[in-house]
Amino acid sequence: MKTLFFFLLIVLVLHLSLFAQPPAGGGGIEYVQDFPCLTDEQREQIQAQLQENIRILQEQGILPRQYSPQSVLFEFPLAPAPELTDYGFHGISNFVDHDPAYPNHIQDYFCGVRSYDLPSGYNHQGTDFFTTPFPWYKMDYDLVYVVAAAPGVIIHKQDGYYDRNCGFTGAPWNAVYVQHADGSVAWYGHMKNGSLTPKGVGDGVALGEYLGVVGSSGNSTGPHLHFEVYDQFNNLIDPYQGSCNSMNSDSWWIDQKPYYDSAINALMTHSAAPVLPSCPQQEILNKQDHFMPGETVYTAAYYRDQLNTQVSTYYLIAPDSSVFSTWTHSSDAPHYAWSYWYWYWFFPIGIDEGVWTFKVEYENKTYVHHFTVGATGVEEQEPVVPVTTELYQNYPNPFNPVTTISFDLPHASPKGHRRHKQARITLHVYDMTGKKVKTLINGHYAAGHHTLLWDGTDDSGQPVAGGVYLYRLETGSYIAVRKMVLLR
Repeated sequence: MKTLFFFLLIVLVLHLSLFAQPPAGGGGIEYVQDFPCLTDEQREQIQAQLQENIRILQEQGILPRQYSPQSVLFEFPLAPAPELTDYGFHGISNFVDHDPAYPNHIQDYFCGVRSYDLPSGYNHQGTDFFTTPFPWYKMDYDLVYVVAAAPGVIIHKQDGYYDRNCGFTGAPWNAVYVQHADGSVAWYGHMKNGSLTPKGVGDGVALGEYLGVVGSSGNSTGPHLHFEVYDQFNNLIDPYQGSCNSMNSDSWWIDQKPYYDSAINALMTHSAAPVLPSCPQQEILNKQDHFMPGETVYTAAYYRDQLNTQVSTYYLIAPDSSVFSTWTHSSDAPHYAWSYWYWYWFFPIGIDEGVWTFKVEYENKTYVHHFTVGATGVEEQEPVVPVTTELYQNYPNPFNPVTTISFDLPHASPKGHRRHKQARITLHVYDMTGKKVKTLINGHYAAGHHTLLWDGTDDSGQPVAGGVYLYRLETGSYIAVRKMVLLR
């Protein structure tokens, strides 16, 4: 009788879970700033130092006196550390303010109000990219890099300043300033203390090269990058093209993202709701990917630029591919720069054990997160492996002296087989003449996500010259080649 009652209880729990569920917690935020990223005095000092350094570097022949007529175009100025596997890691809190009046006269490039001004006369002069989710955690573990949006020469650096600020302190920020071939200059501000590139004034940087770690130095309320750009005549420009951009008619991005760049940055499972303490304390993630029957599982989705006109469809999928629960949800506000929502589920004794899937369909994209349930442990569960073969771009790129190369291998055995056959693969490095300089892999690999390092040496262990190299992965009918740049 007790067994029958318990079985009926489980059926009731499963049945009820199929209905739409309101979130157990979460929310979102639109950032509000009430002080300048830099004081007028700080900005004047920086501008004077930049002009002096440019003059010196021109006299030394490091910078040209005549600039290229070809305008620079930017790539994205942030990059994930190799160990960061989230779908995304940033949001935008503020664009450049194009309305010169103040206060409360705000107009961004898209004719919106995602910027700010102050009664003192300050109009926001850059783009603020914040890290999310868990910005302090990401800062403390160096998980989001500031990288050069275009190649150029370092013309100024500031480092050594406190980096856990939560408001207006008047303290200087940690920053790198890079001049490009067309004479324009990019400012990269608010970086983590001690994280800046070891390169100095006069050294060149390549596109995508590491400059530092996102931090909260200077006048800041949390980890973010303030990206500010001037043309060769020292006129402020906004790299985003739009009908209300009063500074420049063309986009300075190679691939300009939409005004609302809506996406899910991460899906996670937790043992309890994540804790977001007051600034500048590190967040408590409570992240957990393996659970036992009888425990409660928290499923959470972390968004950027979420709009209340967008509907997310959620699925909780059991190991046998049946749908344990499905529901929909929309934001409660017109726009959140970042937001997160979580639900929790009690998994009773007798629940299916194995690999579970938390899946979300949002804005024509599908996001998945796998977690395991069961007493046998993660090691004995069916491995979660990719469904396609993929060779990824190395990181960092350009690099010196070491870079990481990653690739995915899918199941190599029939569906349902407990063990995966190992696939035979080769991974070689070639120079631009087609000569093989390094064999990284020549053998069998199991299904899964794999990473390895190349230290810029050939098969004999000798360093190779700086330049462009190709790496080629071949397994079965799949062949992929990617390019990387070694700096010497």
